[in-house]
Amino acid sequence: MKTWHKLLLAAVLTPVLITGGYVGYLAATYMDETVTSGSAHGFSIGSSKQQALAQASALRDAHPNAVIYVDSGPRAGDRFTVPPAVDSIEKLRAHDQWSYQLDGPTEFVNTIRLKFIDDRLVEIHRHRKYFELP
Repeated sequence: MKTWHKLLLAAVLTPVLITGGYVGYLAATYMDETVTSGSAHGFSIGSSKQQALAQASALRDAHPNAVIYVDSGPRAGDRFTVPPAVDSIEKLRAHDQWSYQLDGPTEFVNTIRLKFIDDRLVEIHRHRKYFELP
């Protein structure tokens, strides 16, 4: 094979391999799973809201920017965030779905959604993606 063939082959394959590797990384790190029994991601099914908040607070060391996001209605004013601290329970007690945003209040691509029924955790949904869909 001649030198210019090798250079042309390298010029074509390099971007293809880099792009393929990046797409593979995004696919390997994507998570979208729901747990309805047992425990996952530091939370346990059957926990009370107070216990779930304590479990969220314990995860704060690994995720210092984390907040709990609550969407309680269709209007912009119906949404709020609170720190995952035990003293936030009074603001959260009335809401049955919390989104634990691991990367901060404006980051919705790395979350753990907690769903409660009768003050008990019944569903843990983990969602993570390192890309935006068009």
